[in-house]
Amino acid sequence: MDDLKKVRRIFLIGIGGIGMSALAVILQKRGFEVLGSDKLNSKTVEILKESGISVFIGHSKDNISQDIDLVVYTNAIKDDNPEYLKAKELDIPVIERAKMLNILSSSKRSIAISGTHGKTTTTSMIVKIFLNASKDPTIAVGGHLDEINGSGYEGTGKYFIYEACEAFGSFHKLFPDIAVVTNIDDDHLDYYENFENLKNAFYQYLNNNVSSSGAIIYNSDDEPLNSVVKKIKNKRKISVGIKNQQAEFVAMDIVLDEFSSNFAVFRQGKILGEFFINIPGVHNVYNALLAIATAYENNIANEHINKTFANFQNAERRFQVKLRSQNLTVIDDYAHHPSEIAATLAAATNLSARHNAALIAVFQPHLYSRTQQLYKEFAKSLSVADKVVLTDIYASREQNENNVSTKLIYDEIVKIKPKEDVFYVEKLENIIDGAIKPLLSQGKSIVITLGAGDIWKIAEELSSKFPNLLFS
Repeated sequence: MDDLKKVRRIFLIGIGGIGMSALAVILQKRGFEVLGSDKLNSKTVEILKESGISVFIGHSKDNISQDIDLVVYTNAIKDDNPEYLKAKELDIPVIERAKMLNILSSSKRSIAISGTHGKTTTTSMIVKIFLNASKDPTIAVGGHLDEINGSGYEGTGKYFIYEACEAFGSFHKLFPDIAVVTNIDDDHLDYYENFENLKNAFYQYLNNNVSSSGAIIYNSDDEPLNSVVKKIKNKRKISVGIKNQQAEFVAMDIVLDEFSSNFAVFRQGKILGEFFINIPGVHNVYNALLAIATAYENNIANEHINKTFANFQNAERRFQVKLRSQNLTVIDDYAHHPSEIAATLAAATNLSARHNAALIAVFQPHLYSRTQQLYKEFAKSLSVADKVVLTDIYASREQNENNVSTKLIYDEIVKIKPKEDVFYVEKLENIIDGAIKPLLSQGKSIVITLGAGDIWKIAEELSSKFPNLLFS
């Protein structure tokens, strides 16, 4: 199915997911009757219901009827999903999310943001710049943005800005005009098997899928990405960098503050301006460079970039400050890969040093396969925190076939730092009383929760549970 001309009712399996909910919003705005299902109720599901979209809680074959014209599924579901099987049984067309995203974006000038880390932050920056510049883009972002009250938005302008995820090879179904790429790191190896296959997947996507009249905007300081882009001969390439002074867009004179960054940007040796961005970390300077290059590629002036950066609030769970007080700061972050954790903790370490506060990292591993592949790297990145609290693995879509546990990470960390600084609390609900609460009595603390599962609940609870620690 390459178009939606004969489609009226569309059912989305996994509609509560951040990517699927974005499609639901856009499809509804384009006049389709949208319904779907998800295994659990959530804030996202409630927002969809309030907009008039029917959502079934729980997956059942009874949710699929013959009057549904099309079923869209997320790759997170299994082949034995009852709704997927019922749609096949009734000969209802079934397509994956990425193909639907490409259908929706094909009528607009599409800007796709891909890369192992930083997709959502970079997409959020670009989206907000375009909104501030009155471009009114259509949006599908991998996080909740307050400006659009969700992750999806149907704009009236000519642009469609979306995330192009490499998981399960999804981005091979996408054909953007402009491809923005943050980096390539060793993730999703349960699907790709090895890093070379992952790099080749990015090569195929950039070489075969990006419009010949478009451009690739990429971080040239990331060596795996740079090596991939070098092999591409038939596309226009726009490089950004900090270390690579030969890049087209270069950030210099970088000053990293507690919750912000200042830097100057030069384009081919000529200064474009001084920029202040309201989030910390050198990794976010890279994200900002990519957003600046994308803005310039689309003739958006500095005033819109500066306004966006100065007031920038990241998507939920991206170094999200939940509480700031004299004795306690609580931050929640989606980081679930060693490189992401290292970048996030670097920014948090800068903050803790300025305030002479202990940095407590609370980490929930995501996926058994990722834990098994990267447990040594996780231990190394987490060990920079003063105290490390670990909890059980968030399984998501996986079964524990190899008896993998968080103890793999714990055993590696205690090789690096004293055992008394590392805590393993199996159940999420026991973390605060079992580990965090005793640590908070020892002075000023910064607690940062890390992971792609439901570890955010700890940040939420911690922010409201200790009023005796709060000072104005």
